[in-house]
Amino acid sequence: MLMWISTWKSITLGKVEFSSNPNEHRIVSLPFSEDFVGRYTISVDLENVTSAYQEFRITPDDEVVAIRVNGENIPLNNIPHSDLRNYGSGFLMSFNNLKPDQTNVFQFDLVNESNPTGFRLETTQRLTTTQLIGIAFSLFSFALFLSRTLKISHAQKLFLLAGLIVSVMYLSKTDSRTRTFDVYEGGGHKDYIEHLIHHKNLPNPGEGWEYHQPPLYYLIAATAKVTGHIPEAASDLWAQLLALYFWVIFLVSGLACLHIAFRKRLVPLLISSLAFCLWPAGIIHSIRIGNDLGLYAFYGLSFFYTLKWWKTRASSDLIWASLWMGASLLTKSNGLAMTSTLGALFFLHMVLIFTDKQHFQAKKTKLIRDFSIMSAIFATALLLNFGDNIYYYLKGTSSDWLLSNVSESINSGLKVNNNLENYLVFDLATYVLHPFISTWDDISGRQYFWNFVWRSSLTSEFYFQGDALKYWGVSNGIFLLCALAGTCIYFLQKQPYTTRREMILGAYKYLPWILTLVLPFLLLLAYRIKVPLSCNTDFRYIYPVLINIIFFACLTWKKPKELPIPAVLTLGLGIIGASSLYWIKLI
Repeated sequence: MLMWISTWKSITLGKVEFSSNPNEHRIVSLPFSEDFVGRYTISVDLENVTSAYQEFRITPDDEVVAIRVNGENIPLNNIPHSDLRNYGSGFLMSFNNLKPDQTNVFQFDLVNESNPTGFRLETTQRLTTTQLIGIAFSLFSFALFLSRTLKISHAQKLFLLAGLIVSVMYLSKTDSRTRTFDVYEGGGHKDYIEHLIHHKNLPNPGEGWEYHQPPLYYLIAATAKVTGHIPEAASDLWAQLLALYFWVIFLVSGLACLHIAFRKRLVPLLISSLAFCLWPAGIIHSIRIGNDLGLYAFYGLSFFYTLKWWKTRASSDLIWASLWMGASLLTKSNGLAMTSTLGALFFLHMVLIFTDKQHFQAKKTKLIRDFSIMSAIFATALLLNFGDNIYYYLKGTSSDWLLSNVSESINSGLKVNNNLENYLVFDLATYVLHPFISTWDDISGRQYFWNFVWRSSLTSEFYFQGDALKYWGVSNGIFLLCALAGTCIYFLQKQPYTTRREMILGAYKYLPWILTLVLPFLLLLAYRIKVPLSCNTDFRYIYPVLINIIFFACLTWKKPKELPIPAVLTLGLGIIGASSLYWIKLI
């Protein structure tokens, strides 16, 4: 249904012609790319235009020198020259002379100085009120359907609805090229999807920026675009709606995990659900095109079933946890955190059974069967994830078995120091004074691992303009530190009153939560050390760990009267979530 909504009032592409002289006209397709040097014209017929006003994103390679619409010259003197040559993200241009319900002929004169040349034209149609309502209704209906299996409370459903409404509001203000990562660069997420659609095979990992990634998300996206009959000239709204589909799965599975933890404690359940559903970085990520959202969805499902299995030890829960673990690993290598967690828990489960011979004999068949199924899923996912990367690495056409040739083509401006101090130091003053983190500028603290992690956990790598949003960013940073400090104070204050047996039993009970808190950070740390780039410290790589951070912080509300200071400090997480209602009005 979401794919259908994305095509409502969608402008469609008619004839597209290339000409380099008055006597040569040939049919081509968009996006256009071929070897040609010199001046040429791209003529595009657009159908289903319903309004005289429409905005487009124009992406030239190398430069647009003239534009005509229905024979009328469009002045370009108000567009910066750098935008007319912006082959990366192009530029936005509004037209107010279109003919509704008629064929509109656009002509673009371009100049290319070196091969290849290229051109792309995309609509940036804003969402109508009907579309917004349809999207919100579809997403919430899907969430209610999921909640039949992933149990959440009625109060949690209200926070879920609020979170989805804010995400849809953010979508209405944000096109697919705003605040995103590696979507349109050479061999980015979009090119991966288009390669699957047009070539029906997996791309060579070394030939694109994202081609080393495992294929599951891209296969799902390609299938959605084809079955949704998305027109060539349509915007990438369909891909943003697909991201929201994954986001709903992640939100419901995360809320279900919190419901398992706080089912009988209303206050921590409400605070944790508020923070989780309205976390600002989550709203930003919820509509991004890329495999992160697929990872979040499958990771969240696997974690939910892992928690259930840890309580019930039912084979069905373990199988579901393993299947979704495999899906997360087939979506992004960060799924290794969930793989390691499930493997470690099952290993401990086996050890405890082995220590009791009588118990082992009774459970032997079930144990072997569960181990075999989980191992088969893991081995299959691991092979499909890394198999092609390792194959091309051994052939010598790829420089790295994990990242292929990406490390060689990275912009040197993203490189950061790789010394011990970069991982041990937390620059508190810089963190507090700078509300947002930059991948390019040291002044905001990008050199320090923990500065980048905690700042990017709030607004990722993006800046927001204006004094009001600056104060909002600074305040959220302080509230986050208060919540982290309150969590630490809580466990330190509990320690003198906790016996050794209670500590062991508590660690065993919460072991899935502990492992899925620690292992993602260890993987992120290893990734930053292996490839020391500022962008490799972004919290988005481990975003599902937010569930764990919120969980441990909200444990302070089990007995707030006994330890009031930690409980008050951890309220900061709920305040951060609630502040997103203020933020969404200002952006």
